[in-house]
Amino acid sequence: MQRLALGGLVLVLGCARLFAADAPPNLEGVWGMIQHDRLGAPFFIPIEPKYTDEGKRITTEFATKYGLKGDVRGELEANGHCVEPGMPTVMWGIGGAAMEIVQQPKRITLLSELANQSRRIFLDGRAFPDDVPDQRVGYSIGHWEGDTLVIETRKITEWHAPRWPHSDEMRIVERWSLKDASEFKITGLRPDRPPKITGQILVNEMTINDPVMYADKDYKVTTLYRKLEKQVMLEDGCPEGIWMKLLEETASAKKN
Repeated sequence: MQRLALGGLVLVLGCARLFAADAPPNLEGVWGMIQHDRLGAPFFIPIEPKYTDEGKRITTEFATKYGLKGDVRGELEANGHCVEPGMPTVMWGIGGAAMEIVQQPKRITLLSELANQSRRIFLDGRAFPDDVPDQRVGYSIGHWEGDTLVIETRKITEWHAPRWPHSDEMRIVERWSLKDASEFKITGLRPDRPPKITGQILVNEMTINDPVMYADKDYKVTTLYRKLEKQVMLEDGCPEGIWMKLLEETASAKKN
């Protein structure tokens, strides 16, 4: 009887080890951007790909129509009016907004502090749907290749304004993996004062294609994130600020 019990225990432990070996890496937690490898654009987002002639025409017409000049800031800055950045910009946080990853066997959900945006990455083997409209963050399908999560995103709403304009033909492939920080040269977003990072970090190797807008094919951006163990995710109250400003302007106009 004792031998049977011992044999059962060995079998259970063996199955547990087998399950652990087959289980994907745990990406759960709150993450903050350390750096990416295309620094040089405002708000710490990566430098854009070169435009095609069609891309230049589209962006020029948009800028001319609305009287925009160069990089849009101030009153005409989209994020300042609570316009969601969408993909791929949400992955860079516009200055480093935190993001939380919630991991389930058939779906990974990414929650960003930036404009309260969320991404759902389906891992259940589905195909891209025909009856779902384009969205700012697109529609994402993923699968595991060993310890690497491979994600393809399509159905991204077109965006013609300055700062990463793109057509609805944009396709993004990401490869997420956990690696040791010692494998990278850590510079941070301000190379003159690099942070001290040790242990595991999340690596996102992103490949971007848009045949309409970008002359550069397979444009790559690698982004590193560190886990923020004590970070509390906060809501983005952007709409409230715009509403209160409108109320104040309305009240002031009535007094006058």
